[in-house]
Amino acid sequence: MKKSLSFLIVAVLFFSLAGCQEQQSKKSSELERRADLKLSCVAEFLRSDGSRYLTEQRYEIFSSSKEIILTSKEPFGDVIWSVQNGGYTVQKGLPDKVFDKELYRLMMDKDIADGLLEIYIAGLFENPAAKTEKESLNFDGKIYGLVRQTGSGVNVYSNKATGKLDLVTSGRNKTGKVYLIHGFNYQKIKGQNGFYPSRLDIYRYRADFDKELIAQIDCF
Repeated sequence: MKKSLSFLIVAVLFFSLAGCQEQQSKKSSELERRADLKLSCVAEFLRSDGSRYLTEQRYEIFSSSKEIILTSKEPFGDVIWSVQNGGYTVQKGLPDKVFDKELYRLMMDKDIADGLLEIYIAGLFENPAAKTEKESLNFDGKIYGLVRQTGSGVNVYSNKATGKLDLVTSGRNKTGKVYLIHGFNYQKIKGQNGFYPSRLDIYRYRADFDKELIAQIDCF
């Protein structure tokens, strides 16, 4: 009887300890996965026929894993994609019925997703922009210097007058056009040293005199 009781006590202690360790591991995992920045946004897409489409989006940005996750609910179904270290993942497949395929392709474009990740990651740190003479870009009458190039084809630029890393270009097709994402109205992240752009303009871009605004995103 004593042996049975001792065995029961040991078993209870073992499973209690295992349960505590599992909970601690779960909490630790949750802390590791805590986003550095969570944003609720209103995105406005400009269609080629001149009409506009408004939608709500949510962004989560993680600096440790260099990741961005976007989610939004659309009439044709949920849109969920993520970029992590250059790898692009769509968590929802192409729906059976899409009323506007041009709009859907724009929402799901990998080059835009890569560019969004880089412009948010750039703002999470207060490190001054590195000086470089590699390449310059003229945008809206301002000169930007190339700071770095990523393996996913994103160029990160700093405003030569202010030093802000507030512009990226991403992708290149046969005509030489790229996507250009410009961030402005920067806000301080609560409890952190970093900043985030509360407004983003996205262009199809070839040169300063040859650009087309295709989307605007307002976040808080």
